[in-house]
Amino acid sequence: MADWTVITTDGTWSSHWEHPVALTSEGPLVLTAPDGGRAKPAEYGITAAPDPPA
Repeated sequence: MADWTVITTDGTWSSHWEHPVALTSEGPLVLTAPDGGRAKPAEYGITAAPDPPA
């Protein structure tokens, strides 16, 4: 467990999210994103990997 805290300057609530990413030969795959992480990286010209086989 990390020994740190994030506090906003105005004291309002906030949160921090991280996503596990698999780096494949076909591109990155965001494991916790419903779309595999395609939408946001596409805005930057990054092509995500296709869905892994079920």
